[in-house]
Amino acid sequence: MVPVFVDGAQGAGTTSARGVLVARRPDDGPRDGDRVRLAYSDDCTVEGVWQDGAVIGGDGIVPGETGGPVHCEVIEEAEEWRPDAEVVGWVACCTCGWRGIPWVRVTVWELADPAARRLAVAGPWADLEAADETRVMREWRRHIAGWQALEDVEEAAARQAAATQALDEAVRTAVAAGASWADVGRATGLTGRVAIERWSAGG
Repeated sequence: MVPVFVDGAQGAGTTSARGVLVARRPDDGPRDGDRVRLAYSDDCTVEGVWQDGAVIGGDGIVPGETGGPVHCEVIEEAEEWRPDAEVVGWVACCTCGWRGIPWVRVTVWELADPAARRLAVAGPWADLEAADETRVMREWRRHIAGWQALEDVEEAAARQAAATQALDEAVRTAVAAGASWADVGRATGLTGRVAIERWSAGG
């Protein structure tokens, strides 16, 4: 669950006395204040601070679009903090890229209406009440329900494979110690013939 701002920016999930840390998207270009490295086609590089489409560094000011292909690598991101008061809502997100429907922030308790996706935070901070946070997170839990069920299937399959391997090893040990296939069948709930068909080839 992350806070959202009027321009569509999202919080990164970190808050402090400075406010809310704004998240960076993978496709974001360099932002003012980032430390960057420009690499040119002739293997020349320039490092400095990105400001208004140019790099300010030891070599003066170098435009970001200097002749020849340029690769711009962000070496260190500048942090962007915004006041909690600028948070206009919240949204549930997932690392897979899924994003839920935003919930709107209202600052007057009487305007709160969870059924209309309006949640109230009247103070200076943007922290939701526990019940409202649960409402937002419930959407994410529904989103991952299928994946969680598949994880349960994977775990059960892994346990079954381990149990099958342990049974195979136990049967081999029993046969090597002199147990008959009839004995193995009785111990495993099978007939002697089925026990032979299942384990004799690997024994």
